[in-house]
Amino acid sequence: MYWNLFVSFFKVGLLGFGGGLAIVRLIYDSIQPFLDISREMFANIVAISQVTPGPLAVNTATYVGYEAAGIRGSLAATFGVILPAFIIVSIVVRIIDQFRSSRIVNGAISGIRPATLGLIGAAVVTLIKPALAGEGRLGSGLFTAMGLDLSSGVPGAMMGLPVDAVSILILIATVTLIIKFKKSPIFVLLIMGCIGAVLGVQY
Repeated sequence: MYWNLFVSFFKVGLLGFGGGLAIVRLIYDSIQPFLDISREMFANIVAISQVTPGPLAVNTATYVGYEAAGIRGSLAATFGVILPAFIIVSIVVRIIDQFRSSRIVNGAISGIRPATLGLIGAAVVTLIKPALAGEGRLGSGLFTAMGLDLSSGVPGAMMGLPVDAVSILILIATVTLIIKFKKSPIFVLLIMGCIGAVLGVQY
């Protein structure tokens, strides 16, 4: 198990061009042999990884390794995902100046840029359903605490929608705050997390 975790996350570290959200789909596919995990649960892992210190790939590897095989599994997966970057960067820094003006190298980088955008798009496809149309609905926890019936009236209408209306509003507000008002992503994540905590989710 430890070796399998190491090899799987070594592949993630080796092939995860673009890093961050660009490799979400690669991570999701890689963990399937170890954890029977739904997209909604995986979306929760990604969300936690985004608000904890460290790169998403490392945080996810640590979590998955621990869930699959305890602390040793966590160490194997984490070491596997960081080792390729350590090796590649150690080599690249020694030779980068020699190929700075290379037509082939510059062409390869130009080809990777749009591919990275495509990888981010794949991450969106993987995460959009659990994020905006998951099992729970934001606000249902608050409605329940207030003693309101989730099957009728305004609560019932909100709970009956095919998508989570509050999650969509949070998505729009997040994009607006970051792009238009230049707010820090950390600040926005904390604010939206607090809003979600107040509203709550009742399954």
